[in-house]
Amino acid sequence: MTELAGRFRNGVTNYAADLALILAALFIYRTYEYYVNFLRDDTQHVLLLLALAYAVFGLPYFLFFAPKEHKSKGIIIFGFLERTVKSRKFSLLKDEKVSLLFLVVKFFFLPIMINFAFGNFSAVLERSGSMFLEEDIILKFNDRIYPFLLVLIFFIDTMYFAFGYAVESSALGNNVKSVEPTFLGWFAALASYPPFNSVAGQFFQWGANDYAYFGSAYATLFVRLFVLFILLVYLSATLALGAKSSNLTNRGIVSRWPYRHIRHPAYASKVISWWILSVPVMSTGVFAGMAFWTVIYYLRAWTEERHLSTDPDYVEYKNKVRYMFVPGII
Repeated sequence: MTELAGRFRNGVTNYAADLALILAALFIYRTYEYYVNFLRDDTQHVLLLLALAYAVFGLPYFLFFAPKEHKSKGIIIFGFLERTVKSRKFSLLKDEKVSLLFLVVKFFFLPIMINFAFGNFSAVLERSGSMFLEEDIILKFNDRIYPFLLVLIFFIDTMYFAFGYAVESSALGNNVKSVEPTFLGWFAALASYPPFNSVAGQFFQWGANDYAYFGSAYATLFVRLFVLFILLVYLSATLALGAKSSNLTNRGIVSRWPYRHIRHPAYASKVISWWILSVPVMSTGVFAGMAFWTVIYYLRAWTEERHLSTDPDYVEYKNKVRYMFVPGII
């Protein structure tokens, strides 16, 4: 009976600690001016539904399914705060640091990815309506099929990442082992997302246009087919990660295609497509801007390498897969 009472007490405590953090995050999303303006109404609704789902199913999980000694991230953080107040010393243990950093990752990226997913889904619906209109096959591909496939790729990609940020489970094999610990790693990652990418946009000209025209319908067709191929490689990287999809975290090493051939297929695909789609408007300013974003994505890859190389599994993987971006070249 004592053991049962202890399990019940631990379950309730873990549940309540996580629920407190979720409600705090939800309060910020729904009251802080940036999120009120940035997030779509349907994104806000999904965030509320996720909070309600945890409120309903979280306690049964901790009482009946969680491992006996399991500590939620909320209870780890509140334990750290209690210890800090008592000792008046700020020092993070390893599990406290990982928990705190991952909560920041989840808080920042989850609403963004849900927002992107809804935006892409709306575009998929909008473009699907004109897919079957009669038209010259070249024009139909350039004006209808290509735009539809483009937003479909990004919809699938952002859905996977939204799920990866929302759910962490040993059953899915996506428990967080470590989180990027350096300022440079966080800077490179956050610089690529709103609101921080808009700051960089004030200084560096953006040239890539998904719907760039290359002088003729046939040339545009050829380029768009190649861009779609590159972006399918990008999407395949997300599909290979599956539930492990997230930034700044080590959730276990993935070596399935395309990671079997290069270590950073998503970054390479994005940057290559951007350079191609910048060609029609290339200028000194555009070149400098695209060079800046290329450096940012190289920094993302380099800091990830440094972070993941603390994991022996990644060191073994890196020894097998020699190239970071392009097979046989770099």
